[in-house]
Amino acid sequence: MATPFLSSPLERTWTLLGATMAQLDGGWRIPASFAGSELELRAARQAVVLGDDTARGKIRLQGDAVAQVVRQTLGDAPDEVGVVAHAGATEITRLRPDLCHVGTPAEVHAETLAALQSTSRDVPLTITDVTHGRFELRLVGPAAPTLLSKVCGLDFDPTVFSADQARETSVAKTHQLLIRVDAGKLPAYRLLGGRALGAYVWDTLMVAGRDLGIAPIGHAALQTLDG
Repeated sequence: MATPFLSSPLERTWTLLGATMAQLDGGWRIPASFAGSELELRAARQAVVLGDDTARGKIRLQGDAVAQVVRQTLGDAPDEVGVVAHAGATEITRLRPDLCHVGTPAEVHAETLAALQSTSRDVPLTITDVTHGRFELRLVGPAAPTLLSKVCGLDFDPTVFSADQARETSVAKTHQLLIRVDAGKLPAYRLLGGRALGAYVWDTLMVAGRDLGIAPIGHAALQTLDG
């Protein structure tokens, strides 16, 4: 039996932009490419690109033992609020002393969720899978900090907001979780917010980035950037 596909709130936007579609093993439909990986990679390295990473798993853990459970399950957890730790391609962001966000590749989302639930079985901890209620965008390129400064009041100087840091903030007058996880040597940010706002935030960033040479980027080119 064919796996029913899961969709991003931005799928209509990809279609209008002429994206080539693909489907991941977990059932998510994704934009594999827009203008071709070579052109997308060039735009990422010279200007700024915007991609849709909504298919990534998004798990929230809340409780006093959150760091203990995450570290026991994934092998690492950030000690400080606003810091990101890595377990392979999975990213753990400490939002409060008692709250973590775990972002995973779509392919390991289910097993990561199950592992966290197993570890916390006898621990007073709340685990919520928010994957289907959130969008996730990826902004990559040397002009990404300049673009974000147009729509967000944070200071994006790398001495202030450096790699592997996160902030909950306002972007285009909407509440977003902003995580900086660079793609190699390129500054790169994840933007996560309520699913209903995904298309609005995408459109706002694309308009704000016109003078910076912004272009959409597909899943294939994003994977290349992440190595």
